[in-house]
Formats: sequence, structure tokens, C-alpha cells
Amino acid sequence: MILVILKLLVVLIFLIMFIRRPSVVWGIGLLTVTTAVLLDTLLGTFNRDELLAEMGFFFYVISGVILAGAAAWFWGIVRPWLPGDASAPTPQPAPAAARAAPAVLSPMPPARTEAPPPIPEPKLPPPLPADHVDYYAESGYDRQMLYEEIRQRFSRADLSDLMFDLDVNELDVTTVGQTMDELIVRVMDAADRDGHASTVALAVERILTPPPAEYLPRLEKLAVDSPRTVIRHYLLANYTVEELQRLADHMGIDWEQLEGSDKRAKTRALLLYLYRRDRLAELLNALRTGGPTPS
Repeated sequence: MILVILKLLVVLIFLIMFIRRPSVVWGIGLLTVTTAVLLDTLLGTFNRDELLAEMGFFFYVISGVILAGAAAWFWGIVRPWLPGDASAPTPQPAPAAARAAPAVLSPMPPARTEAPPPIPEPKLPPPLPADHVDYYAESGYDRQMLYEEIRQRFSRADLSDLMFDLDVNELDVTTVGQTMDELIVRVMDAADRDGHASTVALAVERILTPPPAEYLPRLEKLAVDSPRTVIRHYLLANYTVEELQRLADHMGIDWEQLEGSDKRAKTRALLLYLYRRDRLAELLNALRTGGPTPS
């Protein structure tokens, strides 16, 4: 009876150590002593010789596993204390200042909690005077929705194209230090003031999805009073940069003096040059007669 109690006490000690320090070493130790106690109990309860005869070679396998587990547990326990082991705890000498004077615990500063960044409110165009007639509403468009679409989807180059298509003088709406939002509002107000509010939505859509060449009017259908956006898209869809440069040279226009570095900007600058000098009819005539053949 005392032997059984001692066996259970050993198992209990290993169980407590495993619970307090859950690790592979103590897990192997607990499994090893539990297996050994169960095997010894079986051999002591039944006929030892008959049970060994029935188990045969399997008994030696279990015994070898128990011995290997015990060796692994013992090695895991003593390894940290062996000399030269990297995992052994190395006592660190206390600093001289710490030995000379007792440590004074300073209170920890309170943790700084940063408030989350405020959610930006949707930008709105400035309010219009009470007596202002909203031509956007009269044309069936929502001024705020158009403003948000331009603000979210347009680049600065797109906005320059929109000003050209709406015949808005860029110098009249741009100021020093102006933001994109302020420029969009001034462009929309200028279009409203000039009576072009009904064409803003169509101009925005054509800039976002340029019409292909087959959907544009043929050259013989173009005239001086054709919409500016149609003529601009016609040149962009049918001519390359080299062909436009030859066209400008044919008309005596210095291509290098035109503003812009890409095809869109150069085309817009060329048309602005011609519109301001009332030479659009000359452009159309050059396209029909002596200008370059479209690609």
C-alpha cells in the first residue's frame, strides 16, 4: 500500500511541475513516470511471468522508451546548469551606482493616448447668393454631384481640358496658391455664369471616356462653330504628335513655343492659339487641303 502511495506521489509531483512550468522536458518526464507506474502496476497485479510471456518483445520496447524518456528528462533538467551552456543563466554584476545607493522607483508617466484622426467632412462648393438662378438645376443636373465627380476623378490636365471645352479663360479662374477644390468651384461658377451649365456634364463625361474616332464627325462636317470639344477630340483621335507638329509648321506656328509636354497639352495649346487669333477656319482648310493625312 505504501509503495502505491509513493508511486502516485511521484506522478503527482511531475504533474504539478508540468502545470507550473509547461515545457517539453516536464511533459516527457510526466509521460515517462506515468507509463512506468502503469507498467509496474500491471506487472504487480497480474501474474508477472505470464504477462511477460504474452508481451514478449513489446515489453523491451516499452522499457527502452521509458529509459529514453527518463534520460531525456534528466538531460533537459541538468543541461542549463552545465558549464559552457549558452542557455545557462549567467549572473550579471550589479552596477556600482546600484550597489552604492538603493534604487528609487520613479512613477511611470501616464501612457499617451492619441486621439484618432478626425474623419474629413465632404467638401462643398461655397453657397451662392439667394437670388442666384441655379442653371445646373434648371438643366436637370445636380451641381454638388458634378463637383464631387470632378474632384474625385479629374487630374489637373483633365481640368485644363474642361476649361478649354467650356471656353473658360484659365487666367480668369486661377489665382496664386489656389487649391484644386477652389479651382473646380471657380470653373463651375464661370460655366454657370457664361450659360454653359447644361454642357458641363457632357464635357466631363467626354473627358473621362473620350469618344473613339468612328463616333466623331467626319472632317467635311466640321465647321468653325462646331463644339470646341469635338474639334479637340477629332485631332486627338486622328492625328499623331508628329502630324500635328507638321500641321503647325504648315500654318507657320512655332510648335516648340506651344505650352505642354504631351499630346493632350500640345493639342489644347494649338487650338487655344488658333481660337484667340480667329484662325480656326484656316486650320480646317489646312486639314482638308494641304495638311497632313490623318493616321
